[in-house]
Parts: sequence; C-alpha cells; structure tokens
Amino acid sequence: MTRLSTFLIVLIICGECFTVLAQTDSASIAKPDSTSATTVNPSVNIPEASGENNYQTKGVSVSPAHFHLTQKLGEAKTYKISVHNDTKIAKQFKVNIYDFNMNGKGKTSFMAPGNGKYSLAKWINISPTFIELKPGEKKEVKFTVSVPNNEAGEKSAWSVIMLEQESPRKTLEPPSKGDGTVALGVIPTYAFGVFVYQNPPNVATNKVEIINFSFAEKDTAQMITIEAKNIGDGIAFCTSYIDLTNLKTGQQERLTVKTFTIVPELIRDFIFVLPKNLKKGNYLAIGVLDYENSEEIQAAKLNFEIK
Repeated sequence: MTRLSTFLIVLIICGECFTVLAQTDSASIAKPDSTSATTVNPSVNIPEASGENNYQTKGVSVSPAHFHLTQKLGEAKTYKISVHNDTKIAKQFKVNIYDFNMNGKGKTSFMAPGNGKYSLAKWINISPTFIELKPGEKKEVKFTVSVPNNEAGEKSAWSVIMLEQESPRKTLEPPSKGDGTVALGVIPTYAFGVFVYQNPPNVATNKVEIINFSFAEKDTAQMITIEAKNIGDGIAFCTSYIDLTNLKTGQQERLTVKTFTIVPELIRDFIFVLPKNLKKGNYLAIGVLDYENSEEIQAAKLNFEIK
C-alpha cells in the first residue's frame, strides 16, 4: 500500500495578499523511501506594501510586516519581529530566510539564502530559528543585519524572513487496505513572510519612470494602466494614483491609491479598473507616482473616451 500526504502552506505577506506554497511528504510507488522536501513557488507576485505594518491570521499576529533599512557600510544593527499567539492552542514556527529575484514584470523566484543577485540573507543572522508559543503568549524573533564595509555593501539588497507553522503529521487511515490504496490528506498550515529591504545612503531611490500610460477595454471592464520602471540603483517605495476629470462637467475623481515597492531593474504594471458608473464622455487622466521621503513626483496624462 502506498501512502501519500500533502500539506498546503498559505503565505501571508504584508497584510494584503497571499500565495500558496506546497510542501509534500510522500512515499512514491517508485521510491518508497523518498524523503520530504519543501518547494517554494517560483512564480508569484510580490505584494504591494500596505499602509499597515503588521498582519494577523488564524489568531496569530506578526509585526512589523516589512523593514525599510538604510544602514551604512560596515554598520550592524539588530531588529525585532513580534509574534503573538492569540488562540487557545499552542503554535510552533520555524524561522527561515530566503532570497528572491524578480523578473521584468515583478514575478518572483524564491531561492536559498545567498543565491539571489541582490541577496541580503548572507548578511543576516536570525535568533531563534524556532519558536513555540503557548496560548496568549508573545515572543520576539531578532535578526542582525551586518552590512560589509566594501563594494558589496554599496548596493541595495533584500530578502524575506519566513515564519512557517509547524503542524503535527497525522496518521491517515485509508477506507480499505487493499493493494494500491492511496491515503490522501490535506492539512492547512500557514506562514508569514516579512520582507527586509536595505538601501545604503549612496543609492538613488527616486529614479522610477512612467514608461507607458494607457486606456483599454477588456470584456465589460475599462481600465487604465501605469507601466513604471526603476532605472535607479536603489529600492523605491512609491504611491501611485490616478485623477480623472470629465472634460464636459469638470467633475473630478481619484481612483484607488496603490502603494508599492519597486526594486532596481524592475518594470511593474499598475492596473486601475474604472468605476462602472462612470458617465459617458471625454476624460483627462493624470497618473502620478509619489516617492516616499522625496519631494519629486512622476506624472503622465492621457485623454480617453467612455462610450
């Protein structure tokens, strides 16, 4: 009899969106002695940085959800992540760190620490790497970032610290014990991803350009897209919004504000779906990128018609 157990991990990042990572512990028909392995989804979207800097799920909260560091060369600093178990059940978490690279459109590839092009993981030391919280208990995970005093420390770097729930492995009993029977179970667990970004003082963090600003119709939806590119060498933290003006009535409306992180060499698309109750007529759209900690903004304009 071959037994197969599949575990799902839900990764909650920055309090705004999630992706699913799969962990498989299997004894395959060909190799009954194969060991368990953890795979990180190689193609997911980096979530936007939300206005909140903490998040909560299943009665467990983690704070902060992201760090924006500006350490100098040769500087070492220690930071704290707070984890609170507000449930009636004890919780256990492994604490790991991963690097991640992004392609031109923001797709993410997670990898082992030290393997990323802009790896921060190789400069980070975490303690502890395993925590157990009793019901109602709160604990801290500390990590120290030691930026080298050489050329490597002059560039931006980033990684993600993952607090991955440890769940007991349950014994699965198949409905029948005949040959070839497969017992399949799904145990939902979750993980928190805390993003850590480091910008040394020498990099430019306000070099994001709007390279395309367009209106499109798809099925019954109408949308405006801002396509932005980070041409600088620093990580930019931006706010994006669009102001609409009806050219006949003069009525103005601001579309939902989006906050986001855009790393060097990255191109990102920001799609704003227009309200369904928008009146027919000609409109002027002004798209704006507003940098964190900067007086400069990027803007573009577009004329379009709602028919």
